[in-house]
Amino acid sequence: MIQVHGYLDSIEIQVIMSLLKIIDNPINDIALVTVLRSMIGGFDDNELIKIRIEEKKVTFYEAMCEYIKVEKEEDTLRDKVKGFLDKIEEFRKYKEYMPLNEFIWKLYLDTGYYNYVSLMPNGALRVANLKILFEKAKQYEKTSFKGLYNFISFIDKLKLSSKDMTGAKLIGENENVVRIMSIHKSKGLEFPVVFLSGTGKKFNMQDLNSNLILLHQDIGIGPKYINYKKGITYSTLARDAIKYKSKIEMLSEEMRILYVALTRAKEKLIITGVEKDYKKSIDKKEEILATYESISNKNIINKNITSQYSSYLDWLELVNLNSTEKLSNILITNIYKKKELLKTVFKEKQMDADLSNELEKIEVEENKKLKEKLNWEYEYKTSNKILTKSSVSKIKAMKLELQKLDENIEYNKPEFLEEEQELTSSEKGTLMHLVLQKLNEKVNYDKTRIIKLLEELKEKKLITIKEMLAVNLEKIYNFTKTKIWEELKTAKIIERERPFYINIPAKEIYNENIEEDILVQGIIDLYYITKDDRLVLVDYKTDKVQNEIELIKKYRMQLEIYKRVLEKALNVKVDKVLIYSIYLNKEIKL
Repeated sequence: MIQVHGYLDSIEIQVIMSLLKIIDNPINDIALVTVLRSMIGGFDDNELIKIRIEEKKVTFYEAMCEYIKVEKEEDTLRDKVKGFLDKIEEFRKYKEYMPLNEFIWKLYLDTGYYNYVSLMPNGALRVANLKILFEKAKQYEKTSFKGLYNFISFIDKLKLSSKDMTGAKLIGENENVVRIMSIHKSKGLEFPVVFLSGTGKKFNMQDLNSNLILLHQDIGIGPKYINYKKGITYSTLARDAIKYKSKIEMLSEEMRILYVALTRAKEKLIITGVEKDYKKSIDKKEEILATYESISNKNIINKNITSQYSSYLDWLELVNLNSTEKLSNILITNIYKKKELLKTVFKEKQMDADLSNELEKIEVEENKKLKEKLNWEYEYKTSNKILTKSSVSKIKAMKLELQKLDENIEYNKPEFLEEEQELTSSEKGTLMHLVLQKLNEKVNYDKTRIIKLLEELKEKKLITIKEMLAVNLEKIYNFTKTKIWEELKTAKIIERERPFYINIPAKEIYNENIEEDILVQGIIDLYYITKDDRLVLVDYKTDKVQNEIELIKKYRMQLEIYKRVLEKALNVKVDKVLIYSIYLNKEIKL
């Protein structure tokens, strides 16, 4: 068992301290409710709520006092509250003349709390904690401070300062148990059998290798030199001297600690340590020992060798390699490999299969699991890349992008290299769309009337003079001679430039199995319902193309979305979907 918290943090001590607090001052709601909900009070949540409902704006102690004033027939809760308050008043009388430690012991017995905690899980430890509080009260009585209030303040300060928080000890020094402790804690103690574990762990030398200033009580300060002009730092002689001196002192201290560990066992000492490549390490140590053999005593390892290593296991291996025959008889070295340890496990499990095959199976299975984790892909990773909102033109551009990967890329000349700023193709296309939208189907247009329309647009500041001159009158005039224009004259309903929003499954656009929708927005150039109730969808295009097949291939998806929107919004099937090519002066049916 490991004792994590101190005795002051234990539940049983908190309940007793709450009881002492309400005996000293009952107007303490937190302490009072703690006691009421404990075994001492014996109240449940419903009973406490019932008491509080009667008086909501006073302390809980005052609410209890008011509750017993109102007599009700067969009210067992009233008798229960009265009994508790009478008991508290009785305790308050005892505390006036009894020594504090005797008073606390009386609380243990009169409330039955001492016997109650002994029957709880870890009851022996809980009882021991209560005894510690009793002993603290006994020690406190011997000081110049007196009174319950001062004792409560003393315990609260003790708890805040985290001092004297050790839990009660239930195990004596001579108990027949296994003890786990650090080497420092084992000083002065002896045990029949000692396990010295983790000897392969390297010594902590972070302080010597850090960028901080090194300090030594004899040498002084060892800073680094900083060259601000070149932006470099390097060590100084003072720092190197302190580093060397500190390392020697640290290794000496580690040797003293190792001596303590090796001398704790009475009968048997078992040392364990892990080394990555044992054979390579031993060969290197034998080579170093042979190098220093001529200048060292056979029984003493040269300090230049020990200073090169930084773990207990390294030092113990050096001693073993350098030992005499007499020491070899005392020191028995057992080397275990991973496969040998696993073989022992297999035997214990009575597994008769060949060890190497079993190990290979385990290794393959582990590698398979590791690969699955490393190669794991988020199921919806494609959803992270798609747009939750897009436009029809962007979707069209995305589709065309894949088709243009193998084509030669032509780069347009940057605008600042152009001698004269002309209207771009996109600007001209937008301009032509605007003029077509402003045509009035009630008017019989000729070129003169088209020019008049452009002048009106200029006066309304919808277009500039430059834009007015850029309009192709012939293209506009040709549109007024089409079948579309003839149908517009007799159409029942005409709608131009109608914006829309629609949710489209992402898998229809991205050709991936994505269970997401994309909010698509766009503008329909023109749709109308003819005199014979046919719904016609028209989209203007200004692209410079060679033939109509090129336009259909490029804009089919866009027009299909428009068609879906109209049919869903109007609940009428679209009879015709048309592209009017301004460049070709032609109606194109999809």
